[in-house]
Amino acid sequence: MSYESKKRPGLLGAAMALTMVLGPIQAAQAQDAQKAGTGIDIQKVVPEGKLPGQQVPYYIRSGEGERYLVGGMVAAMIARGEDTGELFEAAILTGGRNASLPLHTHARTHEALYILDGEVELWLGGKHYLMIRGDYASIPQGTPHALKMLGHRTQILSWNTGKELGPLYKALGQPFAGHVQPEKVNPEISKELLKKAEASADVRFESKAPGKSTPQRVRNGVIPDKKVPYVLASGEGQRMVAGDQLFSFLGDQQVSDGKFIAVMTEGPAGPMIPAHYHEKHTENFFCLDGSMTMRVNNETLTMYPGDFAHVPARTIHAYQLNNHYTRFIGFLTPGLFEPFFRTLGDKYDGYVYPQTPYPFRFDRVLAKLNELDLKVLEAPPAAQK
Repeated sequence: MSYESKKRPGLLGAAMALTMVLGPIQAAQAQDAQKAGTGIDIQKVVPEGKLPGQQVPYYIRSGEGERYLVGGMVAAMIARGEDTGELFEAAILTGGRNASLPLHTHARTHEALYILDGEVELWLGGKHYLMIRGDYASIPQGTPHALKMLGHRTQILSWNTGKELGPLYKALGQPFAGHVQPEKVNPEISKELLKKAEASADVRFESKAPGKSTPQRVRNGVIPDKKVPYVLASGEGQRMVAGDQLFSFLGDQQVSDGKFIAVMTEGPAGPMIPAHYHEKHTENFFCLDGSMTMRVNNETLTMYPGDFAHVPARTIHAYQLNNHYTRFIGFLTPGLFEPFFRTLGDKYDGYVYPQTPYPFRFDRVLAKLNELDLKVLEAPPAAQK
């Protein structure tokens, strides 16, 4: 028995049992998935950091993507509607002090913000917050909001539903070859550009300023039970544990009308989870700390902080955490995979992954397999020795 199998007997033993039960069925499903066109080499789809322009598996290295200079920030699109089957879009906003977006609303787009670096003032639904690295904001349709960067280097991950917010950056800015904002740049965005954006994107800018109140540091640790705007402090959320990995819901189906869920995963180095695929939802991985190995169909890649991988439905995939502390955020759309995490995991009061692994309860998954959008194809490599 290998060291890893001794370390995680619950995970590997359950995975082996699961494979023995499901092997013949899932082998046939794997062949069906490959026939459906999932066998795409993602490293050849975007060899130069370009977006594919069609719904296929792909990854983008940190700093790459379709970039625009918007006022005092660089907006790097890492997912557009045409790349995701119009399910979602995502951008990395990088800027210096005073880079901002004025007060505005989205009529049909639900936006989520995750602070990657620096400090941000966020005006959200009449409230004024000071956000730092790791803080999260959920911005439903129709919610007035504005943001201002306070650090000399600030980065924000913006994730939004549908296909109508991405054109905002193209309208407000200009194509940009750089990866950081110029040293001297006017952060103001002209009224003409704001009107241009309103004509091409799901955005309506307010004529008034957001206000001059003192921003309050984000302290909230509770996700609401309905669709309302909210902020969540770094490390907070609905937490559960499986094995030695900690899963934290930053947003569940209740707060997005089922459109998406946002889940933080963190843990130590360990074996790769079982290869699997999903029939009905897309999974997206953004590495925050450490490094992780990902299998996507027949390709294997190593992801580092800032790297992004898009895994559409019917794409075979698996991940492995490589460092003593690795963390990534996942956006899954639609949000129907939420029951899997709640089935597999146990509620957890801690804020770091457990030193003594919990059981990996594949027996619970087996009992509800018909209800979960999950097709497991193999056990982890250590379990197959």
